[in-house]
Amino acid sequence: MKIAIGLGVVVALLVGLVLLLPFIVDLNKYQDQYRPLIEEALNRKVTLADIRLTIWPRLGARVAGFTVVEDPAFGVGPFASLASVDVGVKLMPLLSGKVEVEEITLREPLITVVKNKNGVLNVSTLGRKGVAIPERPSRAPVPSPDGPLKILALLAVDRVTIVGGKATYRDLSQPQPVEYVLQDMELLLRSVHLGETPSFHLALLVQPLNLPVSLDGTFGPLKETADLDAVNLQLALGKTSFAITGKTAGQHMAFTVTAPAINTAHLPMTLPLKKPVEVKDFKLEADLKGQEMRLSDLSFQLFEGTVAAQGGLMSGAAAPPFNGKVVLQGLQLGPALGAVAQVPVSISGTAGAELSVKGQGFTMPDLTRGLEGVGHVGVKDGKIDGVNLLQEAVSILKVAGISVGEARATAFSTIETDLGIKQGVVTLRNLLMDSHDFQAAGGGTIGFDHALNVTANLRLSEALSQQIAGASPVARLAIKEGRLTLPLLIGGTLEAPVYGLDMKALTGKAQEQIQKKVEEAVGGLLKGTIKPKDLEPQGHELLKGLFSR
Repeated sequence: MKIAIGLGVVVALLVGLVLLLPFIVDLNKYQDQYRPLIEEALNRKVTLADIRLTIWPRLGARVAGFTVVEDPAFGVGPFASLASVDVGVKLMPLLSGKVEVEEITLREPLITVVKNKNGVLNVSTLGRKGVAIPERPSRAPVPSPDGPLKILALLAVDRVTIVGGKATYRDLSQPQPVEYVLQDMELLLRSVHLGETPSFHLALLVQPLNLPVSLDGTFGPLKETADLDAVNLQLALGKTSFAITGKTAGQHMAFTVTAPAINTAHLPMTLPLKKPVEVKDFKLEADLKGQEMRLSDLSFQLFEGTVAAQGGLMSGAAAPPFNGKVVLQGLQLGPALGAVAQVPVSISGTAGAELSVKGQGFTMPDLTRGLEGVGHVGVKDGKIDGVNLLQEAVSILKVAGISVGEARATAFSTIETDLGIKQGVVTLRNLLMDSHDFQAAGGGTIGFDHALNVTANLRLSEALSQQIAGASPVARLAIKEGRLTLPLLIGGTLEAPVYGLDMKALTGKAQEQIQKKVEEAVGGLLKGTIKPKDLEPQGHELLKGLFSR
């Protein structure tokens, strides 16, 4: 009995001693040893309110009031903070003198990312000791191998958890500052060991968009550097899902993004569209090296056609330079234009295009000033809804009783043109159009401000030419080789086009016909093949055609 009582007392003393350990052992005295290492790795000042040994629910330590101070160049206050960090270790390895971390839990982390008025992010100097703060975003912020990524790689942890996280992004470079908040953040990392491939789960809510976001997958294996041989992630933005695969090596990253379907109505951004658009079989392959991104393949299906593109972008600048090439095939032009703009005149048909562009910046002023490109566009078996070009030309001649198809539409078998883009103007060259009653050739310009300045010579069919010539004296004299050509002018804007005829060109053709007949008559008199009295009936016919009587 005495032995049992003695053992009970010893156990009670041991239990009591263990329970008293958090109050006896003061871990705060080690702050001066470990805090400088953290500050050097983050390139930020760090404060710790308290470090305490924990016994329950597992043996370990708790750091309370952990704060990473903001870079002074971006303001005062905290850049990041944590209510507490709990680190739990495994008991059995500890008894044998080996420390193995079982779990790290970060509670209520708060992070604030700020882009200043010059477009520079406050994270641009995170983990980059000795790097001067740029006055403008001249380079993309690339994490240093000696920064947070190295700390993550050196952790040998079974489980890393974030509970109740919140991140704020504040953009002060815009005329109207914007702010987004990532709230209700939950993160779970498993198997964070060197040589192993961690699994990953992240869930959060983006405000003010009220957009749920989740990211799941694996990356690794972890090394002492930031290199990752394989990244496999599933990203869900609301109702849209993406698969992301790739790898990293130093500052070089190669990745592929795919999605079976994307509806623009479900994306967390405002696009310049009048109607939602659905994209199918989306695929993006790109390489990122430092601040240079090369797009090797971008392809998707859109409006029953296919879109393929390649290009490059130099990130980091307020107006990043870019270049690219786009190829469209089998695109249904009517629905496409209807989704982009609502104008009185629209074009339907099956479209194809090749376009090469380069520029600097993506705002409308940047594009107007610097976008340049060349290409070719063709549309088959379509219709111009909202205007009958031939009817507009005939009405200007004030010819009555001529039927030229639908009242407010122009059907065509082919439209094609070369085009050039420079200084906010699209120049049309070698414009050709083939319709049932006419063929057209011309060119002109369309401004980014929607201004129109287009000329099209409509060469009418022989039957329609004779029909119009019978009712119009000017048209009768302008016929050449049995066909009438009407020089149509299109001005105004895309929203309100204005149509007219180049009467100078039209009467010039009539003058050419009169001059030709006069030259033939004079030549006949000089050669003796025509007698003066033979010219009288020809003169009557000529005047009759000119004055229609």
